Amino acid sequence: MAFKQVLEAYELLSSPAIDGAGVAGLLRSRGIVDVVVENARGTVTSTDFVSCVIPGADPRLPALGIIGRLGGLGARPEVIGLVSDADGAIVALAVALKLADMAKAGDVLPGPVRIHTHICPRAETRPNHPVPMMRSPLPARAMMQREVHPDMAAILSVDTSRGNRIVNRRGVALTPVAKEGWILRVPDSLLDLMAWVSGELPTTMPLTTQDITPQENGHAHINSIMQPATATSAPVIGVALTAQSVVPGSAAGASNAIDIETATRFCIEVAKRFGVGTCPFYDTAEFDALVSRYGSMRHLQTMGDE
Repeated sequence: MAFKQVLEAYELLSSPAIDGAGVAGLLRSRGIVDVVVENARGTVTSTDFVSCVIPGADPRLPALGIIGRLGGLGARPEVIGLVSDADGAIVALAVALKLADMAKAGDVLPGPVRIHTHICPRAETRPNHPVPMMRSPLPARAMMQREVHPDMAAILSVDTSRGNRIVNRRGVALTPVAKEGWILRVPDSLLDLMAWVSGELPTTMPLTTQDITPQENGHAHINSIMQPATATSAPVIGVALTAQSVVPGSAAGASNAIDIETATRFCIEVAKRFGVGTCPFYDTAEFDALVSRYGSMRHLQTMGDE
């Protein structure tokens, strides 16, 4: 279980005064040494990017990246308290706390895990259909420069995804894999893990090609969950917090501790297996054959032609 860590993360991030230093202080108090905080200011507001590394028993093993994606923790002063969009940051922080607690007790993961998110309690909202979304403090490309790290061999991108009519079920859904402009099948190993941690048949969230292109191109995107895939050659899977109803990202009181804890446990179970290669994100031979037959799709990671 990771309810303790989820509730710790939720309570800490609920404060209107929370910043990167506060989050870093909690992480360091749990024994995490490698913690970095970087403040970045946009045209309207600023945010603190927070990253940490949970070392594994073998630092030579590939590192799993876990990115807590969001526009902001809150929409103050218009909205009081944590908004629906905050779930990615809650999961990222809860995973870090749980892995640190496990390591302290003697359960050290085989390989390293790199966790990134950002802390912005006063973000703006933006118009969107069918409901408004939160606006990131910086343009998406600038966000990805700080959230995606070259040491991430594969990425779980965790993001609230309730503001759509595509997944009409409350819980946690997995997207297909996005890699270098390709949308690849969802791995059976990760579907198994989601079924095990949720106790239910796994739910998947469909993607369109435009969902894995940069948000600045002006085309519709389901949300920002797949933006890390525009900034890396590593495979990216979205871990989406979903709802049966359509919920604005700026809605307060919409976060569900049970769903957040499920997403947290899923990320932890993937982290246990990724470094030793027992839950690969894609089939290397299959991907190479696709590229050989149809060519590179990396142009979809760029802004393309005007």
